Amino acid sequence: MRRALKPSLPARRRDDRGSALLVVIAAMTILSLVVGVALSQAVQTLQTSEHARHWKQALAAAEAGIDDYLARLNRDDTYWQAADCTNQALQGPATSGGGSCRWTASTKPGWLTVPGSSGAEFHYDVSTSSTLIDGGIDLTSTGRSGDVTRSIQVVLRRGGFGEFLYYTVYETLDPADEREYGLNNSTALAKCAQYWWDPFKPRSGATSTCTDIQFAAADTINGPLHTNDAIWTGGATRFLGTVTTSWPTCKPINGEPRPTTSCYRKASGTSNPQFSKGIGYRSEIELPTDLGDLRQHVDATSPNRGCLYTGPTRIVFDPSNTGASQMKVWSPYSKNLTAACGGTAATQTNGTTVAVPQNKLILVQDIPTGWSGAPASGPCANGKIGGYPQSADYSQTLGDANCRYGTVFVEGRLKGRVTISADNNIIVTNDLKYVGGTTGTDALGLIASNNVKIYHPVSRTCQESDRHGRCTRWSDYENMSGPDNRVRTNIEVNASILTLQHSFTVASYEHGNRLGTLKVVGSIAQRYRGPVALGSNSGYAKNYIYDTRLRYAPPPYFLDPLRAAWGQKTYGEIKGKYSG
Repeated sequence: MRRALKPSLPARRRDDRGSALLVVIAAMTILSLVVGVALSQAVQTLQTSEHARHWKQALAAAEAGIDDYLARLNRDDTYWQAADCTNQALQGPATSGGGSCRWTASTKPGWLTVPGSSGAEFHYDVSTSSTLIDGGIDLTSTGRSGDVTRSIQVVLRRGGFGEFLYYTVYETLDPADEREYGLNNSTALAKCAQYWWDPFKPRSGATSTCTDIQFAAADTINGPLHTNDAIWTGGATRFLGTVTTSWPTCKPINGEPRPTTSCYRKASGTSNPQFSKGIGYRSEIELPTDLGDLRQHVDATSPNRGCLYTGPTRIVFDPSNTGASQMKVWSPYSKNLTAACGGTAATQTNGTTVAVPQNKLILVQDIPTGWSGAPASGPCANGKIGGYPQSADYSQTLGDANCRYGTVFVEGRLKGRVTISADNNIIVTNDLKYVGGTTGTDALGLIASNNVKIYHPVSRTCQESDRHGRCTRWSDYENMSGPDNRVRTNIEVNASILTLQHSFTVASYEHGNRLGTLKVVGSIAQRYRGPVALGSNSGYAKNYIYDTRLRYAPPPYFLDPLRAAWGQKTYGEIKGKYSG
């Protein structure tokens, strides 16, 4: 029997050498793959990091472009009115007004380098097509870093009265108030047109002459408020928005805010007011004194011509109460009206209905000297202006009721966007609301050279006469019904209100019984505090609510404070322009 021979050791080793080679090759292959993957990941990480850097720098460059344009605007308030051919960032095919610089549709965009950056640049495109109407400038700023571009769209607008629900220059009764001071009281005119805190001629030294007005305990101010003067409260008034005053005692010292009690004054023995968001200091804000350049927008040469009426005029929005964008107009002393503004029919007894002049201005001017067919100086005949005025109303005995003045009587429901301005007063004769409510797109501006008043007719009767028929004893003044036989109670006004020389007030606020609540949704800016009640026995309690839309969408042609700075009102990123 034969035994199998075992292989010798050298033969085994020869077989192992082949296996070892395969292991080495496999290991080197795996190592190469690992190194390759690691290198690939490192390169991708570097690329991602570089892209992230450019991504961030491009956005920062776009924002630098916004800052650059704002700086130019605030150096020169008219900068937007013409293309600046020397500004490289403005050069481009989409630039408004570029024709004066000989830029064409094929002009390549220009870029400015962001100071201190590693090559980041910005370019901006500007649209001013609606600036005259709504005060806004549409700016698209594009930042570029490497091969990355990012674009931001913003709306720029000057700080306006729409920033506040309630703004007042002087917290005192208008010194021209004929009921309180008589006609043209020189003492009141000299002493009351001063701040209470004025360091040289303070109104606080003329308390026997001037009638300061309190915020009453029942008042609620639901929005931002500013006064250049010193607020005076008479109870636990509720201020639900931010409150600022230009009273110097409220100004911070070494950066430290002053105590709340340094920022307002209150009537002796009354409760403290409630400032839900505090009260602080802000520099004075200057109110325009006249309608200024507004008249150009009703001129026949205006590209967006509105309506110019002459003498007392009545306007009722949506007269059919169907939600239509219409208004009925009575303006008996106007001439040469366009068809869009009512033509000859608007001067007739029955008036006429026309479309609301969208995004335009309605201006009612005083009757010029020498105007043919003008009424005599004095009150209008009873019912002459579409049912107004009412001759028995006490207000018709006052000087500002002159039939030669540019006065507007307005009410109704507005669908659309329009501003009404008047050389004299604007009188709100009934509710004045928006068809779309206060969250839609409707917007109304009311700008009066003198007063904006809530209509409140009052009358009295003679209770005893002498033998010559002269009344020797009168009754107290009592509330009258309007032409529709209804007393005006619980009135609501949706509007931005601006009075350039006088006040927002209620006619004959001190007479008659309590009228409920006056609700204003919008904003109020006035030179003097206008009273709406006398204590709690007459007039209205206030319920003023801020319309937040006014921050970015004011009514057309609404005036701004003098020397107000431009600022950014809206912000949004869009797809990057000029890429590739």
